[in-house]
Amino acid sequence: MELINSSMETEAYQKYERAKKRVKEIKSFHTHLRIFLIINILVYVARFFVLPKLGVLPEDEGFIDWLNWNTYLMPLFWGIGLAIHAFCVFGKKFKPLQKWEERKIDEILKKENESREQKYE
Repeated sequence: MELINSSMETEAYQKYERAKKRVKEIKSFHTHLRIFLIINILVYVARFFVLPKLGVLPEDEGFIDWLNWNTYLMPLFWGIGLAIHAFCVFGKKFKPLQKWEERKIDEILKKENESREQKYE
């Protein structure tokens, strides 16, 4: 009976740890999203409102074009990275990897149970 209770406790603990890991992943994505929004809003405000009013921008057309391209491309590429992050957090896991994880968890549980049984013998 003790072995069953021990196994149930181990399973409950593993579920808790998986849930804790999942919450950490979701929190990490939300932090990434907030930083993305804040930085890109600041870049746009600085580029199109602050710098022109301060007269800091030179008259060189090449520099202005370079600055504009960078202002538009930075959120594009960062957004691609953010989308990949979102897919990793919220998308379905790759099936073979998920099955491997489950098999590995079962294998570790069996070893722990066997070592406990030997310990009590």
